[in-house]
Formats: sequence, structure tokens, C-alpha cells
Amino acid sequence: MIHVLIPVFNRIELTKRCIQSLRRQTIYSEISILVVDDNSTDGTFEWLVTECPDVKVLSGTGGLFWGGAIHYGVEYILKKGDLGDYILLANNDVELSHNAVEILRDHIILNKRKVIAGALSVDQSDQLSIIKSGTVVKNWFLNITDHIFVGEKLQEVKKQKAKPVDFLTARCLLHPIEVFWQAGNYDAKSFIHYCGDDEFSMRVKKYGIDTHLVPSAIVYLHVGEDSRKNIIETLISVRSSSNIFNKLRLSFRVAPLGTKLSFFMIGLTKSIVIAVKNAF
Repeated sequence: MIHVLIPVFNRIELTKRCIQSLRRQTIYSEISILVVDDNSTDGTFEWLVTECPDVKVLSGTGGLFWGGAIHYGVEYILKKGDLGDYILLANNDVELSHNAVEILRDHIILNKRKVIAGALSVDQSDQLSIIKSGTVVKNWFLNITDHIFVGEKLQEVKKQKAKPVDFLTARCLLHPIEVFWQAGNYDAKSFIHYCGDDEFSMRVKKYGIDTHLVPSAIVYLHVGEDSRKNIIETLISVRSSSNIFNKLRLSFRVAPLGTKLSFFMIGLTKSIVIAVKNAF
């Protein structure tokens, strides 16, 4: 069984499209959908309960954020899951290509279940622009990173083999269930909304689990409009990907010894640059 876990807070129309794309999967008969609704106010819970009898819904208090919703959902699945099962994390702002789940599953089987596999994200509006889905750290001390496939042509990229990466986005990420038995759950206390997938990607490697970006498995991301934030909000808001406290925790959690401080300081500089751009 492939347990699909979708954390949601509002954005009901995106949730509908995400679930519809799951129902179109080539192996939908093997899929079970779980939605963790973190106290949405737009009718999401009511729609799920009345219109989606095949979807299990768990309710949050409104304070789970991404990390808490993922942790809650994974714990629920682990209580009922069996050896041989999978857990797929999928954000509600993606639509999966019809065979994305099958491709990810087959890749994991090919690698004897010693890998977690992420899909390639493409901009839904033009279905050509590749969005960051996996990152390789080329130099930890200087915090030099490469976002795999970004800027390349989709037609060429999707023919390529899977690439090992350091960080995978959990926008559409498939795990053999036993990975959680070995490495534990996503860390919702340290990483409330962002960076939890980066930390988990590095943590599983300690247990002999590889992290692969699979370009033939494609999801289409509904890219939201950039909202202007003041500098402080960009740097410290829970909902900001440039949150400096997340950067600090991630740096000291995953960077090799001797590179932790420099990795953070350069990451901090990058966040400040982004904050200034966002403000103006």
C-alpha cells in the first residue's frame, strides 16, 4: 500500500486538483490518501468529509504548520502500515503526472528499498520551467549549492537517470515505510514549517538510505505570487523559507564538523539578501 499524506491549510481548490491527480494515477488501486487539515477556514474539511469518502481526514488545531502536520500524519500511518508499504508526502499545491507515483515506486524497488525518491517539480503555468526539487552541496564550507536540473530543458531532463542529491524537497517524496522505523519521523519541533525535509534527507543517509531525484516522475507546481514582506518578517517568520533560525538549526544539524559556522554565516548572508529584495 502507498499511503499518500497531504498537509493542508486552506487553498481548497488546489487540494481538489491534487486529489484528482492522485485518482488518475496508473496505480491508484494501491493508493490510500490521508489529509491532515490544520483547521482550514475555507470549507476544506467539510468538502473532504462530504465529497471524498475514500480520503481519511485528520484535524489539526491550526498550529501544526507543515512540520507538525507531516509528523502527525506519519505517526498515524506507522500505526497501521505494514512491511512493504510506502509513505508519499505530497503538498496540496502540486498536481502529479499520471504515472509519477508508479515511477517513484519502481525506482525504490530497483534500489532494493534503500532509497527515498523525489519527483521533479515543473511550473504548472507553462509546464516547462523546472523548479528546485533537489540540491547538491558542492562545498559545505563556502555553502556552494547546485539546484539539480534548474534552468535546463524539460524534454531533455526527463530522459535522464535519477540523480543522488544532498537535499530533497518533500513536495512529492516517496519513502519505504521502514525508513521511518530506522531514522525516525520528521522533526516538527526543530523545523516547524521549513527545512524539515532538508534535515530528514541528510539524516537518512546515516542509515544507509540514499536520496535520489527522479526526473521522469513529474509534478506540476502551482507557483503562488510573491508577497512583499518587510525584512524582519522574511528573516524570522515561521512561514518564511529564509528564516534565520531554521538556517542555524539546519547548519549545525547537518553540516560536517568544521563547516557548520561558515555554512550558517553564508546562509545568513543569503537570507539577508533575499529579505532586502522582498522588501523592495
